[in-house]
Amino acid sequence: MIRGKRILFRVDAGEQIGLGHFFRSYHLAKALRSKGFYVAFVHTESLFWGQLPSFEFEHYNLKSGKEEDQTVEICIGGDFDLLYVDAICSFSEEKLKKVKPRTKVVFYQNLTESRFLSDIFILPSIHQNDSFFEGFIKSGTKVYQGLEYSILNERVNEAKQLGKNCGLKVNEVGIISGGSDPRNVLGAVYNLLDFDRWQEIIFVFYFGVNYLHHGSIPPSLPNNVSFKEFDFDKVIESDVVIAAFGVSTYELLSIGMPVISIGHQKSNTIASDFLANRTGALYHLGLIDDIDEGQLNQAINTFLDADFREKLGNRAKEIVDHKGVSRVIRIIEETL
Repeated sequence: MIRGKRILFRVDAGEQIGLGHFFRSYHLAKALRSKGFYVAFVHTESLFWGQLPSFEFEHYNLKSGKEEDQTVEICIGGDFDLLYVDAICSFSEEKLKKVKPRTKVVFYQNLTESRFLSDIFILPSIHQNDSFFEGFIKSGTKVYQGLEYSILNERVNEAKQLGKNCGLKVNEVGIISGGSDPRNVLGAVYNLLDFDRWQEIIFVFYFGVNYLHHGSIPPSLPNNVSFKEFDFDKVIESDVVIAAFGVSTYELLSIGMPVISIGHQKSNTIASDFLANRTGALYHLGLIDDIDEGQLNQAINTFLDADFREKLGNRAKEIVDHKGVSRVIRIIEETL
C-alpha cells in the first residue's frame, strides 16, 4: 500500500548553490503528495529557505558540519520509508547502514562516490563514460539513466503548451547563469559582446536571487542592454538564450528555445559539449575561461539564420518530453 508512505527529501538551495535542484524536487514532491505520500525536506541552512513565501512542506535546517548525522537522525526519528537525495553530498556507508534496509535510498544525480550506496540511482544525463558505472555492478544498485528521467521546474510544463515559435529576426537575446553565478558568467559574457555591432538586438542579462556580483554591474549600460532579476516567463520571450549549462538549459531546450551553451566549470563544459554533439539540440561554445570575443559574437551571427534556429529548436524539443516526474514516481512506487 503506497498511500501514507513517508519520503524525506535532501535538497540544498541558496547561497553558492543554484535553485534548479530545489525547483525540480519541489515539482516531484507536490506530485508525490497528490498521490498520498507524506513528504518533508532537510537542507543546509541558507537565506533562501527563510524567504520562501509559502512552502507547504515540513522542512528542517541542517547545521554546517553535521549534515550527514542530522539527515540520518531525522530519517530514523521520522520513521521515513524513503530518503530521496537530489544534492551533491556524500554519505558514509556506516551512516546509511543505520537507515537501511528499512528505509530505501534514492539518489538523483548525486555524482559523489556515495552513489554506490544507494538502492536506486537516477541519472538524467548521458555524458558519463563506462567507468562511472563500474561500482554499481558490485553494489547491486539499480540504475536508471537517460534524458527521459529529467525532472523540470513545474512552470516549464505550462510554457511547453505554447512552445517556442522561431521568428524571422533575432530581436532579443537573454543571458542566464544560475542562482549565485560564482564564476560571474554574466559579467564575462557582458565584456565579450560587441553591443555596437548588434544595435538592433536587445540583450537582457538575468541575474539570480542569490547573484554574488551586483557590484560588478556597470552603472552605465548601452541603450540595448539591461540587467534584470531572473524571471522564467520573461526569459522565454527571448529569441535566443545564452546559458551557463545546468538545469535551466534542459528546461529551455524542452520548449524548443535556441540555446548557446557555456560551461562555467570543466565538468559541465564536458556535459554541454557531449549533449550538443550527441543530440544536435544546442550550440556549445566552450568553457567561459576559453571563449574570446570573436567566438561569442560569431555565435550570435550564426543564430541570425532563422532556419538554423528553427532546426535547433525542433531538435531540442525532441530530447526532453516532460514526463520525467511520472517516470520517477513510478520508480519510487516500485521501490516501496
